[in-house]
Amino acid sequence: MANQVVSHPARRQFALSGLALGAATIASRGALAQQPNAAPAGPARASGPIVLHGVSPRLTVHALDTFHGAAATGLRIDFSRLEGGSYKLLRSTVMNANGRSDDPLLIGESYQAGDYELLLHVDDYFAGRKAVLPVPPFLTKLPVRIRVANVAERIHLPIQFGPWSYTYSRGS
Repeated sequence: MANQVVSHPARRQFALSGLALGAATIASRGALAQQPNAAPAGPARASGPIVLHGVSPRLTVHALDTFHGAAATGLRIDFSRLEGGSYKLLRSTVMNANGRSDDPLLIGESYQAGDYELLLHVDDYFAGRKAVLPVPPFLTKLPVRIRVANVAERIHLPIQFGPWSYTYSRGS
């Protein structure tokens, strides 16, 4: 039996369509690059949102509840500074409707270099939201520890949390 070539018109059409689509994509990118006022490819390289230009150095926080997919309205955070080997409470704050504190945690004279802790009361938060979770809860009080090294920089802490995990990062 000799090698037989079996023709599959649908496969051939699919392959040709894929090649045509790829070629069209490459051609359109090349055309964009030729335009003098074309937007640059890739992420924007701005120093920060325009609304932050001229804002004094400060420490702010934004808490997001990943379990409910919403801002963490009503979450209590205890904010402390490391002094003499232990954390001294500076203030407690409750996140507003946007998941932010009404005022920056540090600003002006209070914005000093040092080690700080934000203690998130997620057990109380989820209990207040009447979330159906295992008892006892997996996470209770979440410590977020940071260091302010340069008081000329603005620090924003976006914190995402759920009943089983949390993440945070330094925003600008």
